[in-house]
Amino acid sequence: MLAIVVAAWTTGTAVRQRRLYTEQLAAQAKERARAEAAEERLRIARELHDVIGHSLSTIAVQAGVERHVGGAEEMSRALGSIEETSRSALRETRRLLGVLREDSPADLVPAPGLGDLDDLLARTRAAGLEVELRLDGEVRGEMELTVYRIVQEALTNVLKHAGAQRATVLIERREEGLVVEITDDGRNARERPYGRGLKGLRERVRVFGGEFEAGVRPVRGFRVMARLPL
Repeated sequence: MLAIVVAAWTTGTAVRQRRLYTEQLAAQAKERARAEAAEERLRIARELHDVIGHSLSTIAVQAGVERHVGGAEEMSRALGSIEETSRSALRETRRLLGVLREDSPADLVPAPGLGDLDDLLARTRAAGLEVELRLDGEVRGEMELTVYRIVQEALTNVLKHAGAQRATVLIERREEGLVVEITDDGRNARERPYGRGLKGLRERVRVFGGEFEAGVRPVRGFRVMARLPL
């Protein structure tokens, strides 16, 4: 009888411990899935912010300039640039929303990279900002999208806030890693806390273990700089 009681108690204890262990694993898996979902939502929110923010800012600047300047040739050029900016934004938005939709396959448009910088700079120049690009070296993989978004967000802020005439984009490979720097000659540069766009850039750079800085230049203008280890 004693042996039966001990065996029953041992079996019950083992079953109870097994059940507790299984419940702990399930709770950990649920928490991990919740964290991954939150991280993915944050990533998509950053992408949508960059795409829509840049496109609408560029369109607004172009429309405002055209309203004051007028002229058939200028209007045709502005409308053409607005059309291209809108189409580009729609393509990227469809790509992102396709990832969220489970009832239809995602649009397989590739994420933008360094090869799309020329189009980005062309739209920015059409909005009235002269931009110089200095590109030294190649970037591959996921970091290429990050570099594109850094340039896109920085130029968007220049168009919206800086009152600048000229900006310079530097992308350079060095021994310690990749340097991405955007400077402008804006009159309205001032120290300000990180906005949502700049916070998103800091998070992107942090994923790669890099460093991010943004602030007023000594004489005039604003500077955005990221160092990304290769």
